[in-house]
Amino acid sequence: CSSDLSPLCEIMGRNRSDKGSSDITRCWHNYTTAYHALFKDIRMDKLRVFELGLGTNNTSLPSNMGANGRPCASLYGWSEYFPNSAIFGADIDRDILYNNDKFRTYYCDQTNPEAIKAMWDHPDLAENFDIIVEDGLHQYEANVCFFENSIHKLNPNGWFIIEDIGNSNINHFEN
Repeated sequence: CSSDLSPLCEIMGRNRSDKGSSDITRCWHNYTTAYHALFKDIRMDKLRVFELGLGTNNTSLPSNMGANGRPCASLYGWSEYFPNSAIFGADIDRDILYNNDKFRTYYCDQTNPEAIKAMWDHPDLAENFDIIVEDGLHQYEANVCFFENSIHKLNPNGWFIIEDIGNSNINHFEN
């Protein structure tokens, strides 16, 4: 983490996301300072935000957050940071998918083009997105598959962000 803390650092840290934290001793990534720099001027706009990879705590699945990870932590954080926006997410772990008044979630296997297409065919996901964050399997082939089958869902001048390409330390977030 950086000494240049942002409101998003505190929000994501409080929601137990690994994207950043106001406590640098517990911060795995420094994405929140970069995200705040990119999005601070549009955070109050009415946007459509989508994140793939919701932080499963099922340790038998690859790219999990560990047994103490908080599924959907980043979606809670995004919904707080972007209070006027529609927030959506997807994961391969069906056990962590749920909907509430802050966000909606869907099943997606990012290694399967048909599964990605089936997800995008859901009526809630018909409109394109202003921000797409791919924080899923962290394997190059999976990143490419999701990108190639999802880039058409990005609005002009939108942001498509891929986190942790090829990250070998995927079981890292323990509280």
